[in-house]
Amino acid sequence: MPIRYARRRAHFEGRCTVEEALDLTAFLAADADAKVSVGRCTGMHAALVQVLLAHGVRVQGRSLAPDMIRLMPILGGAGAPSAPHDLAPEPECLS
Repeated sequence: MPIRYARRRAHFEGRCTVEEALDLTAFLAADADAKVSVGRCTGMHAALVQVLLAHGVRVQGRSLAPDMIRLMPILGGAGAPSAPHDLAPEPECLS
């Protein structure tokens, strides 16, 4: 399972898909102080990003996966660049 739940923390591991959104929503709704760790996450579906933003969760940990580096400024996690312009643009956005 891409998201492992342990007490008050959700650990994102590998590529986390849209199928995880309902369980994540329930987990975060049940505990307003729940934490989310993305250190081992290689990517996440936009639905999961929306769930995290809707619940106001600031992620913890630092993933070096390219997809996650681009998301860190949005999610407010460790290792986020100081400004969005610090990110390299996607190659398909340049054409």
